[in-house]
Amino acid sequence: MKVKNTTGKFFQENLEKQQEKSNQKSIRFKKRRMSILFITVILMVLSTINMISAAFYMKPENIKKHFIYILAFFFLYLMIGNLGKIKRFPLNYKVLSNRKVNIGVFFISIFILLGMYIGGKIGLPFIPQINGAYGWISLGSISIQPAEILKCAFVINLANCLAKAEDRDFKEGTILINASIYLLVYGALILAQKDMGTAIHYLAIWIFMIFMTKFETKWILRVGSLALLLGSVGIAYIYKYSSIETASYKIMRIKSYIDGLFFGNYSDEFGYQVKQSVYAFGSGGFFGKGYANGVQKYSYLPEIHTDFIMATFGEEFGILGMVFVIALFYMLYHLIVITGRESKNYFGKYLAIGMGAQIITQVIINIFVAVGLLPVFGLPMPFFSYGGSAMVTMGIALGIIHNINTE
Repeated sequence: MKVKNTTGKFFQENLEKQQEKSNQKSIRFKKRRMSILFITVILMVLSTINMISAAFYMKPENIKKHFIYILAFFFLYLMIGNLGKIKRFPLNYKVLSNRKVNIGVFFISIFILLGMYIGGKIGLPFIPQINGAYGWISLGSISIQPAEILKCAFVINLANCLAKAEDRDFKEGTILINASIYLLVYGALILAQKDMGTAIHYLAIWIFMIFMTKFETKWILRVGSLALLLGSVGIAYIYKYSSIETASYKIMRIKSYIDGLFFGNYSDEFGYQVKQSVYAFGSGGFFGKGYANGVQKYSYLPEIHTDFIMATFGEEFGILGMVFVIALFYMLYHLIVITGRESKNYFGKYLAIGMGAQIITQVIINIFVAVGLLPVFGLPMPFFSYGGSAMVTMGIALGIIHNINTE
């Protein structure tokens, strides 16, 4: 009787199945990369249209710079995203999980932030005081905000910390303590520069990433309840006991925020921008006044092309336009979360989640400030606000996401 040899056939079929799965995964990654790029291009087009409208009557030269910043963004995005495709020396995101690289990123970041603080205190001419903060390096016509760009470094350090905790199965308390060290160091140095808005954004990123760990619901409820209690007590104290004679400008802005949110009383001295921004959204209605028909850009809302850029967009494109932009950002964030979920290691998971958190929390904070639901923090709107540092940060963040999607 002749016996058939089925072993070779079995291995051949198994190999074909593995190859098919690999091809499907490659196709899925490619579609995700293209989807992220497509959404990004749409957001860039909208931001440019909006910037032209907002800056036309104020500073036309900002439009030219905005195009330069867009080019810088795409250069970083595509360069970092495709480093893993280099044949001889491929570099993918995993190099950032190397212990020496992680330590180097941390100490270089701390050195820069500490240098900013010391330079501002001793009065270095290229570290000017802007709006009471020492957060900028000014080199002629070029200004850089290191704390903005170093958000990516903060995410890298925190992703390494949380990935290590997962690999070694640390308890919740240990994870919280280890992660808090990074927040305290970065946060303290940024607060020392008197840049409360950026420090609050670092805190938002930290909270977001912590809640994506293996923390049980009871831990989240404890931390959340404590934060809510302390925040409520702090705001109540500020509102009751602060006065123009004794309180700082930032404290008075928080008091003005409470007056505006609960009583509709916006101070012309401390809440003027928010009041004008709320007027812009209100007058825009559902469909908006139409492109370039907004009036807040006629100097009613100062520096409208920066932190309050969405006031122009809301006034001209209405609630419908705002919903469309928010939906685009949500889709972008959703794709980033899927990227983290499908990553082969914990570091890739937390790195993607952190970069996504960096983007979505900044969007939420900026819009909430613009409509008067949060105090003014001075955070730019990703893609839309004028500024090179924010564009560089976005280029690095999405470049890393693109890189993860090529593994």
